[in-house]
Amino acid sequence: MEIYHPNFFMVGVVKGGTTSLHKYLDQHPQIYMSPVKETNYFSRTDIDSTKFSKAYAHDVNVDLKKFLSSDMKASIHIAHVTQQEDYQKLFKNVTSEIAIGEASNSYILYKNAPRLIFESYPKAKIIMMLRNPIKRAFSQYVMNLRLGKTLEKNFIKEIEQDDKAENKGWGANHQYLYIGKYYEQVKRYYDIFPKEQILICWYDEYKKDSQKVVKSIYNFLGVNEDFQVDTSEKLNTAGVPKFAKLNFYINQLGAVSWAKRNFPRSWREPFKRMMYSSKEEVIPEMSPTEKQYLINYYKEDILKLSKLVDKDLSHWLV
Repeated sequence: MEIYHPNFFMVGVVKGGTTSLHKYLDQHPQIYMSPVKETNYFSRTDIDSTKFSKAYAHDVNVDLKKFLSSDMKASIHIAHVTQQEDYQKLFKNVTSEIAIGEASNSYILYKNAPRLIFESYPKAKIIMMLRNPIKRAFSQYVMNLRLGKTLEKNFIKEIEQDDKAENKGWGANHQYLYIGKYYEQVKRYYDIFPKEQILICWYDEYKKDSQKVVKSIYNFLGVNEDFQVDTSEKLNTAGVPKFAKLNFYINQLGAVSWAKRNFPRSWREPFKRMMYSSKEEVIPEMSPTEKQYLINYYKEDILKLSKLVDKDLSHWLV
């Protein structure tokens, strides 16, 4: 039996469009995407599972061995694959695809991931999706309200408390601020991989014209650019819980994570309509004070990133 290996990686960021991009790329007949969207395999040495929060531990509590022995037609959003033989099984269904990839947001955050990827696959192509770190942080906060991972109504208080958390790291705290400090994260890849093997996509451009960005990725990966991807399905859309405390407690108990693993997607929609509101008027918006707080925090890092990637990012600071 032939063993197949990935030849490209999407490396982040959280709330940067990687979930939808993973789905869109998976439609292409010449692209194979790992059925575990986020494997976290190459960040395994940077992630300490003993520090996982209760809520995150529920999210990743999957029977990986059972999944890998199945036909893997029903995908899993996130897991922690730590063994090489398990990682290779993720690609057992590859047939004639040209581009073979996976997407793990943790790969951009931690220092060992770029090196480990390069040591295994030095010719691999790297795709980054970067989003304005100010908007990204607030979007993550709104997501955590929806997912029942916080009840804090004050955004500044939430990110400051998180930044001061005793346990820090992937799955331990939310890392609202750290995730958006892109300069060092991008530089680690630039220092190891040839620049022609790295493609940076910009979230604003992706939101404006997802078809155009996806086709630029097709070109980068060397697959047929004429394939028409269906971008009509919207994933990870914003929403807020109608019953905040109830939503928080059932998520902390792991009930929602369990339901996602055991019920078909069609069964989840009525529950979502009952529990969450997606009306724009009830979704929190960042205040001018909150925005300025983050502009002050990220300004230096944004200017350094701008020089590194040779792109004007001044619009992120207004």
